[in-house]
Amino acid sequence: MEKKLDEQEKSKKNLQQQIRHTKDRLRDAEFALEHEEMSPQRRRELEEKNRHRREDIWGKTKELREEG
Repeated sequence: MEKKLDEQEKSKKNLQQQIRHTKDRLRDAEFALEHEEMSPQRRRELEEKNRHRREDIWGKTKELREEG
């Protein structure tokens, strides 16, 4: 079923906002990994979260291209 034009625009803006927020969290975590002391367990946890964030950004960017 085809989305209405205004629904497509909302969806596109929502995806763009989600991508921006995910990139912000990714940057914050990378900064913390470089500049803060943390346990090896916490470091692994952040690295794993960042891996998932990159995959999420990739998937949402792909979805945006497909909608466009």
